[in-house]
Amino acid sequence: MNDNSENAQGKQFRLLDFQSNCPDCTVAVGEPHEYDEYDGGCDVARCLVTGLQRLICDLDHDCGRDVWTGWWPGQLDCEQLGWMISPGLPDLNRLYTQATWDPARCAWVKPR
Repeated sequence: MNDNSENAQGKQFRLLDFQSNCPDCTVAVGEPHEYDEYDGGCDVARCLVTGLQRLICDLDHDCGRDVWTGWWPGQLDCEQLGWMISPGLPDLNRLYTQATWDPARCAWVKPR
């Protein structure tokens, strides 16, 4: 599917459009993703120390409370870096393999 796909009603959409609520834990924009001590909580939430998915973070630190922005994690970073496969489709593989997470900015940046 590409960014020129249409749904059954003929409406054009992008793969990663803005969403007012998190697709997993349903929190609204500006709210922290749900966290559960037992199972980790939201699948979308990121560790603010590593930038990677909070659920798979097994490092001994506090991952912080990631806030839902309305955009899929990494999408705005890819757009900022110019790393898009096509309009509306960020190159997240490139982001996670070539960029560096800056915990102070909570953003992926080009490596120096």
